[in-house]
Parts: sequence; C-alpha cells; structure tokens
Amino acid sequence: MFTAIFWKKAWTWLKHYWYWPVIIVLLIFSVISGASSRKKVFELLQKQKESYEKEIQIIKETTEETDKKKTEIFTEHIKEKEKIEEEHNVKLEDLEEEKQKELAEIIEENKDSPDKLAEEVARILSAEFLKKNK
Repeated sequence: MFTAIFWKKAWTWLKHYWYWPVIIVLLIFSVISGASSRKKVFELLQKQKESYEKEIQIIKETTEETDKKKTEIFTEHIKEKEKIEEEHNVKLEDLEEEKQKELAEIIEENKDSPDKLAEEVARILSAEFLKKNK
C-alpha cells in the first residue's frame, strides 16, 4: 500500500513538474559529454526562444491587421448607413410634398362635394373611408 501511494504521488509530481527531471537529465548529459555539447544545447534553447519571439511578433501583427480591417469595415458601414438614411429622409420629404400637393389639388377639385373629398383624402392617406347610410 505504501508503494502504491508513493507511485501515485510521484506520478502527480511528475505531471506537474515534468521539466525538472528533463533539466537534470540534460545537465547530466552536458557534464558527461563536455562543453561542446553543452554549448549546442544552449544554442538550441536560444534558437527556440528566438523562434518563439518571432511567432509571437507575427501573431501580434496579424491581430493588429485584422483589428484595423474590422475598424475600417465598421466605419465604412456606418458611413454607408448614414448615407442611406439621408437619402431615405430626402425621398420621404419629397413624398410628403407630393402628397400635400395632391391633397391640395383634391381639396380644390372637390370643395363642393364633402363625401367625395373625404373618400379621396382617405385614399391619399391610405385610410379606410366609411360611407354613411342616408
């Protein structure tokens, strides 16, 4: 039972601190093999570090580029939306003017017949006209 608990604890420690045994093995290897191997190991570690830094730099640059593109697209979208809204408002004003002119013409034409006037005004305003029963 003692050995099972010991091996479980050892395995858990190894899972969390795996790099310590690797470092110890590398140090033992470098002492045995001499200074040239030690130098090669440190060069390898240095190259790995440089590679990591280059990769981080590339990731930062691409992230900045995508953020910049997203911002540009967003501002273009806002400008286009404002332009469309402005055009819509102008067309709506023109439509209102046309309806007012048409309404003035209909009032002038039908000033003597109120039922016909009410029917035409309802048509222009897209309303429902209810006729009275006489």
